Amino acid sequence: MSRHPRLSAAAEALPASLFARLYERLARFQGDVIPLQIGDTYLPPAVRLPDLDLGIDRELYPYAPPQGWAPLVDRLVDKVRTRNQIPVTHDGVQVTCGATHALACAVGALLDPGEEIILLTPHWPLIRGIAQSRSVVPVEVPFTLPLLGGDDAAEVLRHVIRPQTAAIYLCTPNNPDGLVLDDHTLGVIAEVAQRHDLWVLADEAYEDYVYQGQHRSIASLPGMAERTVTVYSFSKSYAQAGLRVGYAVGPSQAMAAVRKMANHSVYNVPQAMQKAALGSLERGAPFLADARVRYQAARDRAHATVAAPALLPQGSTYLFLDLSAWCPEPDCAMGVLENIAEAGVLLAPGAPFGEVYGKWARLCFTAVDQARLDEGIGRINRVLDGLPRTE
Repeated sequence: MSRHPRLSAAAEALPASLFARLYERLARFQGDVIPLQIGDTYLPPAVRLPDLDLGIDRELYPYAPPQGWAPLVDRLVDKVRTRNQIPVTHDGVQVTCGATHALACAVGALLDPGEEIILLTPHWPLIRGIAQSRSVVPVEVPFTLPLLGGDDAAEVLRHVIRPQTAAIYLCTPNNPDGLVLDDHTLGVIAEVAQRHDLWVLADEAYEDYVYQGQHRSIASLPGMAERTVTVYSFSKSYAQAGLRVGYAVGPSQAMAAVRKMANHSVYNVPQAMQKAALGSLERGAPFLADARVRYQAARDRAHATVAAPALLPQGSTYLFLDLSAWCPEPDCAMGVLENIAEAGVLLAPGAPFGEVYGKWARLCFTAVDQARLDEGIGRINRVLDGLPRTE
């Protein structure tokens, strides 16, 4: 019997979206739907396309340079060297279609099928599927809760390195719980990576939104620039998610491979979008300052008023809610989220952030303005108040 046409094993291994069940329940609600499930902002972008001098038509419609528009690349080199203290060269920068594309290119460039990538959980959900789509094996390692429970990062990582381990993925500030990795923890990860000759994929998409502590790039530590690919996003920093501009930085040899992956996927990022990104770097400081104040106020109010317990995020734009008090079974949080959806509020299910987080949910406190956020949390609390507790 013919083997074709059929779907690839890698595609079939990718998890289906859990939101279909929630949208079915949401359809029953008549009124203002409050979308707290997606990581976005209600603020207008730092720089809008109509406000830019985009130049003459012939500059925009041809293909752009595959590495990135030269003025943007030059500015990114300066930014990464000065702010992040990463000794990057010009050929160590690659402009991508968002941070997701950057990470996909990095995984494809650095890991072979069958090799393992350690995911410190809770982790950004798409990194697992990115690995699986390239037949790379994701290995989830619970990290935040052990650290907060007093375990040392070295002890957490001690028993998870195997011969097939090739890379560690970290996100700081972390999506979904807002943990900002401190110098000690970054140093431990760096020591493990160097001792076992591993790559590090550092997702720093939320570097501009830190409320406690200080963000530090792991690639700035001694011996780490040559084994780290770091990823950034204009989506999160400057409210430009729809423009799809991100970038990756790393050692020249690795970035040459990342560039090949980018060339063979999207070829180049539209130049108009890159001009908006450059405009944000040049004129976006007031936006960042204002957004940081607004986001921290939203974080504080959301954390103080939501009925479900959550860690107070040190950075990022999320609360990671512990729904275990309403969940007797490992994955029963979906039932709670369906009830919340019937009240016109969407939250992101916890299971995609790590297999042990089936009783958790993520709330984005920057997705809507303060009045709608208050309304959404009020609806969540009323639903939870009406459910039996298991403790």
